Amino acid sequence: MVMEKLNGASNNWASKFLFGFISVTFVISSMAGYLYTRTDNSAAKVNGEEISQHAFQNQYNIASRNLSPQEADSPAQVANLKRQILSSLIDQELLRQYTNELKLGVSDERIKQEIVTSPNFQNNGKFDNALYQQVLQNNGISAETYAGYVREALRLEQLQGGLAITAFSVPVQRDALAKLFFQSRNIRLANLSLADEIAKQTVTDAEIQAYYDAHKADFTIPESVKVQYLDLSGANMEKSINISDVEIAQYYQDNKAQFTTQGQQRLAHIQVKTEQQAQDLYNQLQNGAAFADLAKNHSIDPTSAEKGGDLSWVSAGEFPKVFEDAANALAVGQYSQPVKLDNNYHIILVEERKEAGVLPLENVKAQIAAQIRQNLINNQFFSVEKRVAEKAFEDPSSLKAAADEAGVKVQETGYFSRNNIPAALNYPNVASAIFDSEISQGGSNSEPMSVGEQHSLVVRVLEHKAQSTKSLEEAKAEIIAMLKQQKAETVVLAQADKFVQELASGKTVDGVKFGAEQTWVFAENKNPALNNQVFSMAKPTEGKTTYKAAKDTKGDVVIIALDKVTDGKLSEEEQKQFAVQIEQATQVGLQSSLLNALRAKAKIEINDSFINQEQY
Repeated sequence: MVMEKLNGASNNWASKFLFGFISVTFVISSMAGYLYTRTDNSAAKVNGEEISQHAFQNQYNIASRNLSPQEADSPAQVANLKRQILSSLIDQELLRQYTNELKLGVSDERIKQEIVTSPNFQNNGKFDNALYQQVLQNNGISAETYAGYVREALRLEQLQGGLAITAFSVPVQRDALAKLFFQSRNIRLANLSLADEIAKQTVTDAEIQAYYDAHKADFTIPESVKVQYLDLSGANMEKSINISDVEIAQYYQDNKAQFTTQGQQRLAHIQVKTEQQAQDLYNQLQNGAAFADLAKNHSIDPTSAEKGGDLSWVSAGEFPKVFEDAANALAVGQYSQPVKLDNNYHIILVEERKEAGVLPLENVKAQIAAQIRQNLINNQFFSVEKRVAEKAFEDPSSLKAAADEAGVKVQETGYFSRNNIPAALNYPNVASAIFDSEISQGGSNSEPMSVGEQHSLVVRVLEHKAQSTKSLEEAKAEIIAMLKQQKAETVVLAQADKFVQELASGKTVDGVKFGAEQTWVFAENKNPALNNQVFSMAKPTEGKTTYKAAKDTKGDVVIIALDKVTDGKLSEEEQKQFAVQIEQATQVGLQSSLLNALRAKAKIEINDSFINQEQY
């Protein structure tokens, strides 16, 4: 049971306080957003350095996939997600600039090691150079550019590693926190319903008028529009594309260089810090010691050491020249004498070799068909997009001509505001065009706006309603309900406080009926509205119950009876896990302090019209 509580703490408490360290994957995926266009507007600027709109959109698209349908339809949830993404991108840029100030560096060898061990480029547990090249090609990234992204991510990891070293806690602190964090309280609850009291309340016209005058901003009707749009997608065009065997064979003949495999060799190594240690290990190999055993026990390369030094299959250019030259001089099954590289020493083993050759057509047929199809889709999509743009411009009074050109239907929405944009149109650049550009007042068509790969939208505002305020009559029913609720709460809370005093003095109170005893643990936070109330109550003395009045999540008033308090107690294994959580929280606290300091002296400019939020 305690273990479950500990896991719950990890999922709830820790998740609230740990926003986590920026991973290599996050950095690379974020930076990739800069590649989609050469001309780009910024989502924000940090000390003059741009965070592109595409970088923001890329991260938003990734993160939004994790939203439930209900969350995706919630303006508040979407707005919160956008704030989190923008804040993360700003933090990332601040840390990147800080690593420049610290002059943190990463060796070329470390970058190559990160690439060849990346899960993104593994095939059956081995680095696949063809897959690596294909991924880069598909994303329009050169090997040099990608290496730059990896270097940047590893520099951030260095910074985060430094923060981790400084984070520690002493046992007495952990024990005290565990007692509080996993403390349990035995309580009983008595509910005092508001419904009957609400029914008794009356509200005067003067009270309604006064509330309306004081809270007019709460009754604002936001700006809203009704929109027509065209959805242009390469996926729809793909249906009409058929690839023949003749086309595949011709592509194969014209592009044989693409299907020529490089010579590869499977290497292993033992990496140590000193020449003497390397020579000792070499002598052990000469005396019959197993290479894999020595690598596991002595190599300082943690990634390959646990695999007996295995570096998997590598092609020319993946490792430094000194390393490759040493490997190339060996026969299969041979190991090298110690090789010095970047102030470390390596013993290199050649396990296998593959000669260069051309892949058979049958082996790459599916790949070629996919490439031809993608090329045709790209060409067709951009051609259609261009013609649609022309038609939309030529006939600004309607989207019909543009729709006919694309072979799609004109779609139409109901009225919506910035806070409830339909999912099909909920992209920052589209929202900005709808509400902040010249087309917002109606009477013209937008240009095709990119919202993804081979995916564009053309929009037209049919009707526009300016922001307004509900009249007193329109808001009257809402105001009456709120005022009755407030009055009823005041009455019932006063009544509950009286009951608490009587119960504390030992009296029996008619109408107060407590439910069965419940055990609450602080870490579980089972009822956010009551949790803090329960755990802020004074401990019972000499077995005497403590009472308190509070409001629950439903708005009802409850009386809490606290019977018993038990300090948290963890097993040795659970204490170890909890210690890790505390250290993680400390690391995050240190990083948060650093980021706060960097933000305080930074010049941060937000493109509000793009983000579509008033404040971040």
